[in-house]
Amino acid sequence: YLKAHYPVAFMAALLTSEKDNRDKIIKHMSNCKEMGINILPPDINESQKDFSISGENIRFGLAAVKNVGEAAIESIIDMRREAAFTSFMDFLSRVDLRKVNRRVIESLIKCGSFDSLGNTRRELMECLDSAMDEAQRKQKELLSNQASIFDQLDTDNSTDANGGGSFQIPHLPEWDRKELLSIEKETLGFYISGHPLHGYADKLNLVANTNSTTLNTKRDKDTITIAGVISSLAERLTRKKDVMCNVVLEDLQGSVSIIFWADVYKKFYALLHADEPVVVQGTVDVGDESLKIIAQDVTPLSKALENPYKQVHFMIDTDKVSPEKIESLSETIRKFSGKYEGYIHLLNGKSETVVRLGEQTKIDICDRLQREADAILGEGSTVYF
Repeated sequence: YLKAHYPVAFMAALLTSEKDNRDKIIKHMSNCKEMGINILPPDINESQKDFSISGENIRFGLAAVKNVGEAAIESIIDMRREAAFTSFMDFLSRVDLRKVNRRVIESLIKCGSFDSLGNTRRELMECLDSAMDEAQRKQKELLSNQASIFDQLDTDNSTDANGGGSFQIPHLPEWDRKELLSIEKETLGFYISGHPLHGYADKLNLVANTNSTTLNTKRDKDTITIAGVISSLAERLTRKKDVMCNVVLEDLQGSVSIIFWADVYKKFYALLHADEPVVVQGTVDVGDESLKIIAQDVTPLSKALENPYKQVHFMIDTDKVSPEKIESLSETIRKFSGKYEGYIHLLNGKSETVVRLGEQTKIDICDRLQREADAILGEGSTVYF
């Protein structure tokens, strides 16, 4: 009832209740997007401690920003109750800089909390040290009653676009989008203003047959392909003293754990550390506690989308797919004749039989074929290699 009638309030409360569960936050943020609710980055004049309603949207809370503790948040909100912050220098001149220290302010800049005040994040980072020195000097003068009437006027009039007073914030172009998203992820743990995969969203199903949400429908030893960005890497030594790696891959729905054994990790080391979206091919490993992927191959997503396909593979679960559906698949294959090799994988939970369709049944590779075949066999059953 609440989700249907008060969707923004419901989702804001849900996000707050799950704020310590990263995967669920990503999932809820994806759900918000589908519902037409935007998730807005933290804002120095609007954000509360936790997620809050901002019109028809939801605003990130200040507590979500790394290095920003409760004492800093209380100081910011207390000053904001008196009057909204009108510039970056106005903010520095009013908050308690013992609680809102350099580390806090740097994180607030990087996640975009000051964007609404008119300066780029790069501008504020470039002048942060000198701006804080100026603000601390003025605060000390005011506390010791040595501020002149002109200093007081400087403080009161610190509302112009450049920060007011005698301090001038330099004009610099913003960081490029890739760096901006990377820094945003560093301070929030999430991509808010964009995502490295957004530009590929409508093409991901051409190179991947699962995502972090649908992965749990796969069975042990299933072959899968999944696209995403590397969120974290944790190297370990094997008994033979080789280096293997546990990788967390993030997509638009959440994240998955992928194991790279030493030989595979060594082969794809540079690509995994290149900070680029990738496509990982591997097999599903269903353990006692969680489901993982054992990596076999990695390709840059951009390269995979250039001319990625040589073969079409149809995964048929013989326990679920009826003879009538197999006949429908045959008709679909004939309808999309082309120049690419086709293979049928017959899966029964214990074994897999691969049948090559042969030279007389070559297939075209296109999104329509994948949609129609998946409608017959189930989502993710048609895989291009």
